[in-house]
Amino acid sequence: MSSTALSPQQLGALLDILVHHETYSEAESFKYPDSIEKYGYPFNNSAQAQDGSEGERSQSPLLQLLLTRLILPIPGTRDLPSEFWTDKFRNLMKRFGEAELSESYDKGTLGSRKRLASAASVIHECITRGLLNGIPNDGLPDLHNKYDMKVADDLSKAWDDVVQHLVHGNLIDDLFDQFMKTSNIEDHSPAVKAAVDLAILYIATFLHHLFVLSAEGPYLLKLLSNVHTLVPYAMIGQTLRVGNAGTMINAMVKLFLAKVSVGAISNWLGLTQNAADGMNLMQRIISLVMEWDTSDFRKAADSIKRSKEGPNEALLTAIDEHLQAAREVHESIRELSQKDSKSIVVAILEARDEALVESLTETQHTQCLEYYSAQLAIRDREKITEVLCRQTPDLITSMVRDIVSVFEPMIRTIHKNVDIRKHLTSVESFLTDLIETSKPKKREDEQKKVVSVPPSVEDYVALLRRNRQLAYDYLHEFAEGCPDLRTTWLNWAKKSLESFRQPRGSENKISTENKSGGSSHPDKQLQNLFRDLPDDIQTSVKTAIDSHAKYLSILEGVSMARMQSIISGIDDYEKNKTGGNMGGPGVYITRWHCLLDSTVITPSAPRGPSRRGKDVKTQKALGKTEAIASSETWDPDALARQEEQEWPEPPDTAIVVEALGSQFRDLVAEISATGLPSK
Repeated sequence: MSSTALSPQQLGALLDILVHHETYSEAESFKYPDSIEKYGYPFNNSAQAQDGSEGERSQSPLLQLLLTRLILPIPGTRDLPSEFWTDKFRNLMKRFGEAELSESYDKGTLGSRKRLASAASVIHECITRGLLNGIPNDGLPDLHNKYDMKVADDLSKAWDDVVQHLVHGNLIDDLFDQFMKTSNIEDHSPAVKAAVDLAILYIATFLHHLFVLSAEGPYLLKLLSNVHTLVPYAMIGQTLRVGNAGTMINAMVKLFLAKVSVGAISNWLGLTQNAADGMNLMQRIISLVMEWDTSDFRKAADSIKRSKEGPNEALLTAIDEHLQAAREVHESIRELSQKDSKSIVVAILEARDEALVESLTETQHTQCLEYYSAQLAIRDREKITEVLCRQTPDLITSMVRDIVSVFEPMIRTIHKNVDIRKHLTSVESFLTDLIETSKPKKREDEQKKVVSVPPSVEDYVALLRRNRQLAYDYLHEFAEGCPDLRTTWLNWAKKSLESFRQPRGSENKISTENKSGGSSHPDKQLQNLFRDLPDDIQTSVKTAIDSHAKYLSILEGVSMARMQSIISGIDDYEKNKTGGNMGGPGVYITRWHCLLDSTVITPSAPRGPSRRGKDVKTQKALGKTEAIASSETWDPDALARQEEQEWPEPPDTAIVVEALGSQFRDLVAEISATGLPSK
């Protein structure tokens, strides 16, 4: 092997670095309205230029790869009209970009959007890494081997064995057949039963991070509870009682999407065009939740205005006027703040009048930061409501109607053969259970005193275990009562799983078809990207890759140890003999936190270096602290320190991204463009 060649382990680490960076960069780019224009298919009318030559490559190739390989072929989704993507979805994304929702840097905290977007990005990168790298065909193991359900290594092996059979074997056919016969998929084989247990552990860990370890957890829980309260389950259930499927669908559409207002009537009569036509029930729920949220931030901002020791009117007026400025002004002030190592508030005030800063006290500065954060939160919610509920034409309602239209044949079949009301009740009961599980628990401490403790990973494991049968029951009734739909979804699942296949003997499937129609060498593209680097850059890049490979190995070891801790102690925890774990398995969790920790945040002092996400991720924004009762929360800082103490510090891989990031994007853009329709 050449001294400049990368080993399979190094190639895996290199791919992890590049996919991790590229995925979040693509997701983050959609804060600008023109990003969707550079996405390519399906948001433009053609994947190729009009003259038949190759058109401009996607600037979001990993997102395009996921969308075109797995999501667009979904039954129903594949039948959506092209206008759904090229007109409605594209313009909705442009509206959100034009809304210029706030940045974490300005707010001084990691908000809910940042946390959810980074979590979605990490899940997305796991999938696209599989699409690029593929699952090697190492033979099909026996799924009826003995797996010890109390040993983490056995659960992990069972998962790998199941994945092998799903991607390279016929297990997906067997599982669909299993659901036709019974409502318990775990009876299929010991490997499937163990794989389900492992999946529960990973999902429970994600829910625990989202609702407990995240400082935004109680706030997200309140948001979920508000939506859950507003959904008219009883009315939906009564509508589902209608025997005729067409009548039922029309009634449901009217319930959620019908608008009754002067504007709606005048538009219908042709007296006006695109006049504001009010909101339907779906939009009313969205706007009410946003308004409830906004009221808490208004209270926080008003309390600062009324504070005797707080900032004067001139300071707050300068901040308010900056909020109304154009995007270019906001970006220039933000850039100036980072360049000159001063807080965003000081940069705003100095741009207005340097005299405003001269008498600014530390307390007033802190309150100005909190006021700006609260006003940004108010503006965000007003903009989201405007985009989804008030702008004309009403894109979101039109999109929902399109979705209902293409799924109507499927809905008719399911309504005829499955008791949907029963499963609606199951959804309602699961969400109620999730909300209750996410609240503090009463347990005895070592001194036998009853104390309030936050939910543990084991609580979420128990939640999923006692509710999994609800999903099994629906899938059984669906597979048994809707054979044609079962075949349709089976074909989609099989085709999707084929996208993850790696040919036998290959180590990496990143390749595109060459001009002769054959496949390129499996490792060739990444190897060539690395070999084309200058010698001195190669050395630095390889050092960073080796450090990252070691880091991933340590993460995997910590993840397995945590999984074993939960498996070994869950029985004692359920009997109140031991306390629960505040951390669960999953390398993806640490990758999620890497995105959060690296976020640049405004300095807390008037002058000083910028902070990072890891400095503020246990802090809630002002307004969210007032929205949650103290009895329903806990100290996220203490929990985060406890959970993260075992994780190693990630190595600096900036040199890898700098050297190979743009070339990798071009490579993935070429891969994602393969097989796209020409028109």
